[in-house]
Amino acid sequence: MFCPRCGKQLDPSSRFCAACGAPVGAAPPPPPPFTASKLFRPRQNRMIAGVCAAFAQEYGWDLTIVRIITAIVCLSGAGAFAYLIAWIIIPDEPYTVPSNGL
Repeated sequence: MFCPRCGKQLDPSSRFCAACGAPVGAAPPPPPPFTASKLFRPRQNRMIAGVCAAFAQEYGWDLTIVRIITAIVCLSGAGAFAYLIAWIIIPDEPYTVPSNGL
């Protein structure tokens, strides 16, 4: 049996390489689970439907810049249609229940 990192010969019962310390025979760690992003139209800080606020909040963009770009694109005509589709597809942010401090 050989070390996968440095290529030195190893004892079959060893768990780590004596030369480089690499784990031997252990399966690589599983990849992290897929986490879907939560694209929601926020209930605060929205102007028309909250589509611009949703994209700005999700990707960490400046809300004013997103609104300016959206206004310029919507003037072309096709952008207004895309905005309406996004308004329909992106769900509203769920309500939060305030805790009473118990």
